[in-house]
Amino acid sequence: MQLVGRNAVPLAQRTSEGVARVLREEIFAGTLKPGEPLPERALAESLGVSRTPVREALFTLQSEGLVELTPNRGATVRTITSRDILQIYSLRAVLEAYAAGEAARTRTREDLDALLDAQAKLERVGASGTPGEQALADLAFHKLISDATGSRLLQSVMGQVLAFTVSYRSRYAYPAEQSALAVEQHRGILDALRAQDGPLAERLMREHVESSRAFALEHFDESEHAVVP
Repeated sequence: MQLVGRNAVPLAQRTSEGVARVLREEIFAGTLKPGEPLPERALAESLGVSRTPVREALFTLQSEGLVELTPNRGATVRTITSRDILQIYSLRAVLEAYAAGEAARTRTREDLDALLDAQAKLERVGASGTPGEQALADLAFHKLISDATGSRLLQSVMGQVLAFTVSYRSRYAYPAEQSALAVEQHRGILDALRAQDGPLAERLMREHVESSRAFALEHFDESEHAVVP
């Protein structure tokens, strides 16, 4: 097991939130791979923290769908299946379409400015970015839409759904054609939000997520996500 470095968590951030952030980033980057064990003691020693924040962080990551906790076995990085991909994108299509419709009604000027910045970053990353850079830039845009609804409940649920998506999405790159399509779809959603056209924002978001789902399933290789004995 390749562990993060001892100084990965600054002293002031050696809390369950800080540990969860480090482990989440390691999973997104592919350093911690599907099926890999996450022993509390080894992680605590590597991060320079006690076992309590590690244990709490693992529970947090379990709630996000990134970690599996099994009695008498401990924690492992979750292994993703094609069924997981189908279900998570189907759920996203419903939740994010609703979020886009709500955001069209509730968004502020500040929300639009933040979304424009996120869109600009996504366009800068483009097809030349690493899979992780692409995934995180896309995540930022989608998260801002749920934030614009002002609903704490929706933000919490979407945070878990999007985190799971990124854990898989960061393992493959969008080629130029798919990257350009995603950018174009984001622009359409932004225009609908700017015009406060809820029905249009809902429809465009649903189409965008369904397009992403089709691409994800097309490029999913079950063997790449199997647990290596």
